[in-house]
Amino acid sequence: MELWNFRGKQNTITEALQLRLPEHAVISVVGAGGKTSLIFAWAHELAAAGKNVVITTTTHMYRPERMEEDGIRIVVSDDPERPDKVMAPPAEVLDGLRETADVVLIEADGSRRMPLKWPAPWEPVVPDYTDFTVCVAGLSAIGKKTSDVVYRADELPDRLKRETVDMNLMHALISSREGGQKGVRGDFRVFMNQVDDDIDRLASAYRLQQIFAVMGIQSAWGSLLEEPKIAVILEAAGNSSRFGSNKLLHIMDDGRPMIASILDAVRPLDVYKKVLVTQYDEVASMAPEFDVVMNDRPDLGISRSMQLGLAAAGDADAYMFCVCDQPGLTAATLERLIEAYKKGTAGIVSLAWQGKMCNPKIFSSRYKEELMSLSGDTGGRQILATHKDDILLVEADREAEVKDIDRL
Repeated sequence: MELWNFRGKQNTITEALQLRLPEHAVISVVGAGGKTSLIFAWAHELAAAGKNVVITTTTHMYRPERMEEDGIRIVVSDDPERPDKVMAPPAEVLDGLRETADVVLIEADGSRRMPLKWPAPWEPVVPDYTDFTVCVAGLSAIGKKTSDVVYRADELPDRLKRETVDMNLMHALISSREGGQKGVRGDFRVFMNQVDDDIDRLASAYRLQQIFAVMGIQSAWGSLLEEPKIAVILEAAGNSSRFGSNKLLHIMDDGRPMIASILDAVRPLDVYKKVLVTQYDEVASMAPEFDVVMNDRPDLGISRSMQLGLAAAGDADAYMFCVCDQPGLTAATLERLIEAYKKGTAGIVSLAWQGKMCNPKIFSSRYKEELMSLSGDTGGRQILATHKDDILLVEADREAEVKDIDRL
């Protein structure tokens, strides 16, 4: 984690944002581009300093892996409609948290994991007793298509609408009384995230800091970068109608069934989750270390397998979808795709041959809702056509890697 403000490099988030925390401090975090990452990094920082910290939300947040750690409690309610999410606790519980902790950190906004957002009329939900409101913004959005990186971009006022995110839009989204400063309680701070090692983002952070300083807004910038949680989803539920038999069990020249090739390529990957979606018991039995999901309705098309895989993958940051009839695909190529995604320059990364998109593809979690709404055999083509500016192609080393086998 790298942290900076106008004084130079800083050691802690509290120092970077120039905060003097009162007794029983309440901090509400709004905006987009790393709210949850900031909250959990801050909680660990404060707990290491001997503080008793509570994390909660006034809206929704993704379900944490652990609900309690040394010095940190997470106080939320289950979301009956979204098992992967949690929601605000009852009002009387929320209001009483400040008396039970040295610091209460509140996720007070939602953004579907996009770098920037424009709030809806009911957002954010910042309690009146908040001491500090911190707006987070992701600088990875600069230069990207506005509709791809700004949550609720279609609700932007006419004066702010533009094709791509520039400095003026970034500044307005963060500092406007209708944007990042909407509903502020207590002192206001800005944290510009996702600077990483990008020189253009660093230059933008310096420039924005100067603008905010003139406005009397204190800001910090840096990178809360953590290794993204990538789930690999193997789609192995097709009927092999053109092949004439279950092609996944067809014995290849190397003596292995076709499905074994992709299983062996995925096994060495250090990823968050490995999911296999299939309709075949024989295929399921070959992947004991995978999370196996049986697809009882393969007739609904590839979208059914994708959605079963997404549900099984849970709270991942990105999803790599692999078909299982590319026996030439290697672990090294899959690693290259993952490394390309980790650079954060695109929300969709696809293998390619001679500039043409092929499988596999990695989709950021910000496309999860669109993926879950697909139907039939379209796969992700609709999403790819809509978000052409957010796609990075990674060339395969050999044509054999991208070749799928449909017929004997």
